[in-house]
Amino acid sequence: MATTFQNKKGHTLAKSAPLTTSPYAATLRLDYEGESVDFSVDGWFNATTVGARSGKKPHEWLRLPDTQDYLAAVERKYGKIPYLKTKRGRGGGTWMHPKLAVRFAQWLDMDFAVWCDEQIDHILRGGLHMMKSDSHVLSTTPDREPLLTVAAAIVARHRLPFGPVYEALDNFVGVAHARDMDCKQVNDAAQFGARLLAGNATSADFERIASNRERIGRPAMQLSLIDAAGGVR
Repeated sequence: MATTFQNKKGHTLAKSAPLTTSPYAATLRLDYEGESVDFSVDGWFNATTVGARSGKKPHEWLRLPDTQDYLAAVERKYGKIPYLKTKRGRGGGTWMHPKLAVRFAQWLDMDFAVWCDEQIDHILRGGLHMMKSDSHVLSTTPDREPLLTVAAAIVARHRLPFGPVYEALDNFVGVAHARDMDCKQVNDAAQFGARLLAGNATSADFERIASNRERIGRPAMQLSLIDAAGGVR
């Protein structure tokens, strides 16, 4: 079977976000060119399953001199951190800290590394993704991927049902279905989702949802649980 992460060219982006500690809080399964890549809501990822597609193993990368030098530099900067965790059973394998994940991904494939850097940044920033096309062009399914990411993170962190969360994102920008959003509306909904995930959504956000639901002919929505998750009192 052909591997996904071979024979590509690319370059890296900015460094990853601040240190986190829990790789198994919940799993976000994201798609890279038809292959699933598992991340935690804290930005760790399953290096075992990713490496296997290229016939490579995490422990091989960890033994490389460049890797050892990088680990030493990380320790000098941050002190000793739990940069690897092993999990058995479903979703098992070696899970790698976001400070190492992009470096490991570079060893596999540069284009994949750029994508990983973007996903980790989205996750650690609360799923916020500013699209390149901040316009009124109708969005495509790939354009709306950040909404799925932030909705899944909200569900995992605040233990809410997925349906009402995603519906709230839709209604925030005044549509009944995500497929009706233009690119600017996707950006606006993703930013609201980031506030909701971080617990700093405002009463004005929920007033906007209520107003939009009335305008598009939707019945009143029970938002008390989502209000609480968003930090609204």
